[in-house]
Amino acid sequence: MAVVPTDDIVALLEQDHAAIQERLIELENADSNDRAMLFRELTTELSRHEVAEEMVVYPVIRTEPGGDVIADARRAEESEAEALLAHMEILDPTTEEFMGAVRDLRSAVMDHAAREETYVFPLLLAHGEDAYLALLGQKFRGEKLGAPTHPHPRLPNSALGNRVFGPFASFIDRQRDSA
Repeated sequence: MAVVPTDDIVALLEQDHAAIQERLIELENADSNDRAMLFRELTTELSRHEVAEEMVVYPVIRTEPGGDVIADARRAEESEAEALLAHMEILDPTTEEFMGAVRDLRSAVMDHAAREETYVFPLLLAHGEDAYLALLGQKFRGEKLGAPTHPHPRLPNSALGNRVFGPFASFIDRQRDSA
């Protein structure tokens, strides 16, 4: 088995999945005073991760046989999680309703991550070239930096939609975050 560089797309996705899982567990176990801060951090992390996947990962896997079906299924899962995340933003983090939503979000996000690791990663690795996978990793990192920090379930959930509306959403999010 070849040694995979830590900056390749698959390694970065794995790192994100592990970090998001840790953040979800942290949030689930947090006392009510810390939930709002942890939720904001999780929201930023998830929002940026999903947008970067839409911009970098899904266009690549669509070039592989069966990739359209896999990309569409993963995007549908992301849309459901994004809607739940947006709903959670209006909930009081000290309530049981919020905690129930946290558990639902954790289940949805981790199921999605497992399906990506099962179906998406092999398609990415089919490209085989370490340099290409590292280039995708660089693009992924770059897209995350400029991505919105909040969910926008009403915006198109695609690379084109993010290319057109993402900068505006990102600007609004950063204004919102700094207030």
